[in-house]
Formats: sequence, structure tokens, C-alpha cells
Amino acid sequence: MAIAFTEIPEALLVPGQYQEIDNSLAGTVSDVKRALMVGTMSASGTATAGKAVQVRNADKAKILFGNGSPAAIMAAEFLKHNTTEELWVLPIAEPDAGTKWNRSFVISASNAAAGNVAITINGKEVKAAVAAGALASDVASAITAAINGTENSPVEAEVVTDSENNTVSVKLSSVVKGVTGNYNTIAITANASGVSINAQNAVPGTLSPEIEDSLVALGSARYHYITSEFADPANIKAMADELNDRYTALRQIDGRCFIALSGELGDASTANTMLYSAQTINCPHIALVPRGVSVQHPCVWAAAWCAKLSRRLADDPAANTTDIEISDLIAEELDDRQALLENGICTYRIDTSGNLLIERAVTSYTENSDGARDTSYLDIQVVETVSAIRTYINQLARKRFKTWKLARTEENFGAGSKVMTPGVWRSFLAEVYQSHFIQEVQWCQDFDSYKDSIIVEVKAGSKTRLEYRHRPILIGQFYVGAGLNQFQ
Repeated sequence: MAIAFTEIPEALLVPGQYQEIDNSLAGTVSDVKRALMVGTMSASGTATAGKAVQVRNADKAKILFGNGSPAAIMAAEFLKHNTTEELWVLPIAEPDAGTKWNRSFVISASNAAAGNVAITINGKEVKAAVAAGALASDVASAITAAINGTENSPVEAEVVTDSENNTVSVKLSSVVKGVTGNYNTIAITANASGVSINAQNAVPGTLSPEIEDSLVALGSARYHYITSEFADPANIKAMADELNDRYTALRQIDGRCFIALSGELGDASTANTMLYSAQTINCPHIALVPRGVSVQHPCVWAAAWCAKLSRRLADDPAANTTDIEISDLIAEELDDRQALLENGICTYRIDTSGNLLIERAVTSYTENSDGARDTSYLDIQVVETVSAIRTYINQLARKRFKTWKLARTEENFGAGSKVMTPGVWRSFLAEVYQSHFIQEVQWCQDFDSYKDSIIVEVKAGSKTRLEYRHRPILIGQFYVGAGLNQFQ
């Protein structure tokens, strides 16, 4: 048997004992799972906009992206639920010509009694103390201090005195420019007699950043799980285009993105509803999270879903994700979960303690290129498993068959020879399918049908290209049990 050495020369004459070290048959193949948060940074952040940076803790995120910015909030939310996956953040600069969301609250005080003011910011409550006899300016200052002292608050406050009209107000503004601040839900309530607070109409922020160039600039780095703050059509299309391109055979660095949809359930013809927003997305790599009308910011919802689902799917891309709990989301029961699923939107249910439980995680892909209903990528596990199968085969083949030669005929090249043939590759696929994809990780099923589907050949006229077709039969999810109890 001829043994192929790579380090010990055939013509070596110097006496001695020599052994090469070859690790090609040892260890396992895997890749580091990275998560990427795509969100707006504030002007106070120290990071470079458009350049992804790794984040290990929430405090560092506040410095990098600005306290209270969506990028910092998303990082903190992800790390609250998942510290296993490698977290990166792609900070996006505010839109230059954009404006900030703001809302003013007029403060009045007369013979104020001791008490407090309750301030609710996107579902989180803080309180400001009110001393007996406090003036309106004192109450306004206390409210401002409480808001500005809140960790990672998406709004900042200032006292505004109008001497002409003899009024004192607290003006709240979004930390960043753009439409993202329009999702802020603020309530200020006086719990002290003699103090009244009158909320003024909110002034919406304008414009959304464009993320297309920043996504392209990510280059060849792979991010398996992505959260995007931006749910406007232009930015969703940019994300879908980038993810579709990353899924292609020449790149193979795909990932799944979570984006929160807001508004009532609605229908496909009513603007600003979830079903209307979902109808044009149709991407197997985008999972739509049904935030609805929750008081929490959409980026919080998307980051939480990404964190919890990525932890489950990173270990097993075919895992059933039913009843994954996300305890910190404020949610209402969904009205028509069938309609959501049919339109490519994930669903959840609420348990008896009020916790959100993920029910079914689906992709936004619902139609083929002809406009016909297509369920091939319905569940997120499908695209996750297909990608994992491709990645595993590629990594194992590079490890096992590196430096091999290629022959189109099934000669007896001798035991131990490093010659690839169609028969060797067919045996390799069959071995991996049965031993790993079925027995070890349970990603696939029906070995006999798979084995019959394999076609392998060396391309005609080539001595370097092996071509093959195989049809993995994915395992499914036990979501529905339908029985007929026909008693007599």
C-alpha cells in the first residue's frame, strides 16, 4: 500500500524516526454562530457608523452607540436572553436631514402635597418625588432628572419655561433622529394632589436611514442570526436582497433576519397593518415578528425573538421551537393566528402567567415567482436545516479530501490512495446522511430514498470538477395532531 507523505521526502537519506502529524481525521467540524443587531446609533456614540463591532456587554454598547439609542437597546435586549452566541452590532448613522420625535407635558402645581409622579417609557416605569409645596418648576425638574437618569432611556428630557404664557413644560425628545422615535409610548401621571400634567400632541420624527451600503460593506463575514430595527419597505428590500445573495452557491454565508411588524392585524389592503406590511416581503431568510400595538419598541421585540430562537436553532437547526418563553415582552393575545401564518408572520400565545410563548416561527416566504402559494420555506427550520446540511458537507469534505486527486473511473488505486471518484463521493454522502444527519442530529429521514437520489459524475471534458445531485429529505415539526374520535 502506497502511503502519501506531505512532509517526509521520498528521497530522505538521513537516519532517524520521522512522523508527520495529520489532524484530518480528528475533531468535529463546526462554525461559530454570530448574531448581528442592525440599529441606529446616536451622535454621542463612539463607534464608526456602518462598521460592525463585537459587543460583550450592555455597558460597552451604551458607550459605543450612545445611551438609549436603538443599537444600544438591541444589544442589551439580546444579551439579556442570550450570552452564548457571538454578538455583533452594525451601527447605522441617524438620517442627516431627519428630525426627532418629541412630546411636551405641561406641568401645573398649586398647594402641592407630598407624593410622586409616575413616568412610563415604553412599558418601563420610573418615579419622580414631589415635595409638599413644590412649584411647577420643581416638579418639572424632578421629572427631567428621573428620565435623564434612567439607564438606556430612548428619550431625553428638558425643562421648557414659557414666560409669555407663564407655563412650565417637560419636553421629551427621542435620543436619535428619524421615524424610530415615533414608536415611543410615554405616559406621565401625577400621584400628588395639587399637581396636574397635561400631555400635548406628539410631533413625529421624520426619515429613516438607508442601510443598503452598510449591509454590502459587511463583506464575507457570516452572521447566522440578524435583527434589523428598520421595517420600512426600502430597508426590508435591502435586507432581503443581501440575504438572498448570501444564500447563493458562490457565497454560502447566509443567515436569518428578524424584523418586528407593528400595527393592527388588518388586511392586505389596509395600510399600516401587519398583514399589509407583510404581503410584499416574501423572503425565506426574513422572519416577521408580530409586535402589533405593544408599548415596547419594535427593536426590543425583534432582538428578544432573535436571541431566544437563535439559542435554540444554533444547537439544532431542526429543533422544534414551540413554547420558547420570552418573559419580558408585553403582549396581547393574537386575534387570528391562522391569517398571520398564512401571510408569513410568526405567532405566539400567552400563558396563564402572562408570559409570551413562541408558537410557530415561520419565514416571510409565501409565494413562488409565479405568484402561487408556496410552503417550501414555511417554517424557519427548513431553511436553517438546508443551510446546515450544506455547511456540514462542505466543511467535512474540505477537511477529509483536501489535496486529493480526481478520477472519473472506479479503478483500484490501492488502499490508502487519495483519489476521489464518483463512487467515493457517493459513499461519502450516504455515510454522512445515515450516520450524522439521521442518527446523530436527526435533521433528515428516509435513507433509502436519499441514497437512490444521488447522482455523481465528473464533468465531461474536465479533470478537476466533480458534479453531483442529492435530495435530502428533511425531518418535520410535530405541530398539528388531527384525530377523529368516532365513539359508539
